Amino acid sequence: MSGPRVVALGDSITLGVGDGVQRSRGDVGWAALAARSLGASHFTNLAANGARARDMLATQVPRALMERPDVVLLTVGGNDVLRGDFSPIEVELALGEAVDRLERPGRRIVTVSLDRIGLFDVAPRAVAEAMARRIGQANAAIARAVEHTDVDVIDGATLLASLGRRAWHIDRIHPSPLGHRALAGAAASALEDEWPRLHDTPAPPRPPSRAAVAAWLAVNGLPWALKRSRDLIPQVTMVVARELQAERRASRVARRGGTARRHGAGGGGAATRAWGAEA
Repeated sequence: MSGPRVVALGDSITLGVGDGVQRSRGDVGWAALAARSLGASHFTNLAANGARARDMLATQVPRALMERPDVVLLTVGGNDVLRGDFSPIEVELALGEAVDRLERPGRRIVTVSLDRIGLFDVAPRAVAEAMARRIGQANAAIARAVEHTDVDVIDGATLLASLGRRAWHIDRIHPSPLGHRALAGAAASALEDEWPRLHDTPAPPRPPSRAAVAAWLAVNGLPWALKRSRDLIPQVTMVVARELQAERRASRVARRGGTARRHGAGGGGAATRAWGAEA
């Protein structure tokens, strides 16, 4: 029995970024590792750095359909979260349409829900909380998009959290080699009822040297940080500022309501109506 035809879609996680310090070309990472475990007769990785849900739908799904895959592996939503115009509704609609187009009898689809972005653990608390909320909104969008379908969803947050800090790549955004292997194992397990695992996942490579880490940061990390400083950081700052302003406004309204109730003997109804009108 020949192995399945496997196609991988989505963003840099599916492309394999984080599975070492080399420049990823789709031949490493969780999707490639899962395909090898399944003994894939054909593997094509169409994922791309920076791809959003809309990009996957517009450019990758048509090419995937031409490959006639038995298995589709994908990750999406992470780059949407990292953009100023993030819209969970857009993620839901794009992923939902992609699944509608990809689904057919006998074809298996596996996706991964998002883990928190470790990079923001060192950010101010308000920023970290804002990004955590975005991750939650994206995961809710993914869940809604695949509801009532046969798509297998790997719980990325739970799986990677079990590995601790070792799950993260240098950039604290992508899975480490160990994290990629955990995702690959979960994907292979989800599919083994139909496509038995034929090969063990290879052990992760040795941790990179300091020189390799420094080179990676210079070539990949710094350009990314500069690009996002013009897009993400200002937008996240605005989001946090608006949320803090809303919280202060709600607190002031609550305090006024309490004052009205304390001093509203004989006129509580009027005080309450005035507070309601002001809100």
